Amino acid sequence: MIDLKLELPIQTAFIHVRDVQVTKDRQAFSALQDCGRLYLEKYRNANISEIPGVQVARQLFRMLGIEPTKHRPSSEAMLRRILKELPLSPVNNLVDVSNWCALDFLLPNGVYDFHKIVGDITLRKGGPDESYWGISNREIHLEDRFTLVDAAGPFGSPMTDSQRSAVDPGTLEAIAIMYATPQYDRQLFLSQAETYATRIVRICGGTIAAVRIIDHPDR
Repeated sequence: MIDLKLELPIQTAFIHVRDVQVTKDRQAFSALQDCGRLYLEKYRNANISEIPGVQVARQLFRMLGIEPTKHRPSSEAMLRRILKELPLSPVNNLVDVSNWCALDFLLPNGVYDFHKIVGDITLRKGGPDESYWGISNREIHLEDRFTLVDAAGPFGSPMTDSQRSAVDPGTLEAIAIMYATPQYDRQLFLSQAETYATRIVRICGGTIAAVRIIDHPDR
């Protein structure tokens, strides 16, 4: 079992699912679009900063050393596209589930191929020479930003993830990590993590191996 250690007093939800099938099925993408339409109907004319949940992710990013007005949480970036009536794009069923959950809960998350992770994971501050090639097809510099690190080096962050750890059609086992502020309601967070795991299994198959909330040891 992979262990996750935090070097910041936040909460994370750790999800592990075995025997998934990564396909181009668009069921999760359709659910993502439906979720977006609900936001558009309710908040079409609202100031995005006043939409419930947006400030949670912004506060979290500031705690992680990321300025959210320069690098938007993925959940807020999707919400902005929806409120501007710009299209979203499908990726694969597993990533689409993760995007659906990010928008639904307005919390950043990342999903990774379990077998591309080397040893245990630490969420820590990046060093001056640390970076990785992101799924956005650009180099992500990690100095003074919190990043997920395994024995092979940095591979992910609440901002954007690396190509090294990305899920693809060969992925058979996955882990997902959600992030929340220390003040975020723990029972709600656990419920959302369980919903996330259930959606993965319903759409991608497999079995849930673990769903747990992980805190900083001093929290």
